[in-house]
Amino acid sequence: MSLIAEFSLRSPDLLLSTALGAAREMTVELEHQMASRSSTPVFVFWASGGNFDALEAGLDRDDTIRTSTVIEELGSKRLYRTRLAVENLVSIYPEYQRLGAAPLAATGTHERWQRRVRFPDRESVVRMREFCADRDVSFSLDRLYTPGESELEDEFGLSAEQREALVTAERAGYFGVPREVSLDELGDRLGVSGQSASERVRRGVSKLVSNTLLSDFS
Repeated sequence: MSLIAEFSLRSPDLLLSTALGAAREMTVELEHQMASRSSTPVFVFWASGGNFDALEAGLDRDDTIRTSTVIEELGSKRLYRTRLAVENLVSIYPEYQRLGAAPLAATGTHERWQRRVRFPDRESVVRMREFCADRDVSFSLDRLYTPGESELEDEFGLSAEQREALVTAERAGYFGVPREVSLDELGDRLGVSGQSASERVRRGVSKLVSNTLLSDFS
C-alpha cells in the first residue's frame, strides 16, 4: 500500500539555494518538473511574496541554474522556467524515479524545501532518508500517512500520542531501573488513565522496534 510523506529538506547544495538566499522573503512553488538522461532537466515554478529583482539577480548567480526565463506574470506571482545544472546540485528527482515515488508538491524558501511525495511503501521512505543522509542533506519527516487516512506518523511509524508517551516516560524515569514513576503517575502526566498510558507505551515500543531493529530482517 502506498504512503504519502510530507518532509523538509535542508542543504546549501539543493536547488535554488543561492537565489532564495538573495530573496529571503520569497516563496517558490513547484509547477512542473521534467528530468531525463538525454536532456537538461527543466524546473518550472511560481514565485511570490518577495523581491523579484533580488530573486532574478540570485538566479543569475545560482550555480544550480543553467538558464531562467519568466514565462508568465499573474498578479503578484511570476512563473519561471529554468534549466538545471545538475552537476552543481544534489538532484533529488532522479531518486524519486528510481524508488518509484511520485512528487505531489514542493515549496521552497531560503530555509528549507517542503516536499509531499507518494511512496510505494515504507521501505522506500527509509531509502529516501538514507539517500539524503549520504549526501549531507537534512531530512525531517513531518507526516506519513496512507491516502485517505488522517492519522499522522513520524519516521519511526509512531503516532503523535505514542511519541509523546515514550518521550514523557523516558524523561520521567519510567524505563529506569528501578522505575521512578508508576503507570498511574505517567498517566497523570499525559492526562490519561494508567491503563491508557500503558497501552500507548506498549504500542509505541512495538512500533519502534518493528520499524527500526526488525526492519533489516523483514
